[in-house]
Amino acid sequence: MASTLGSPLSVRLPKDLRDRVAALARTTRRSQGDIVREVLERDLAALEWEQRISDRAAAHRAGNTTAISAEEVDRQLGIEGEPAADAIGTIS
Repeated sequence: MASTLGSPLSVRLPKDLRDRVAALARTTRRSQGDIVREVLERDLAALEWEQRISDRAAAHRAGNTTAISAEEVDRQLGIEGEPAADAIGTIS
């Protein structure tokens, strides 16, 4: 978790989500802010990763990237021609 608290952020939540946050806060004897902050800290990285993947896919569709074949990946890893199950042991 973050060691220092910054500026407040106001967010409107649907009633069902707010009720869930409130229930968890009561159960864990923590503030609702602590619950929301922890959820953001846990899940923000995943959302950022999803956005990077989406951006890369859009760049690829627009022709702004170069793709290489699976065979080329195998060649670069030095496992060309090996069955996939055998190759895993080679590169791990």
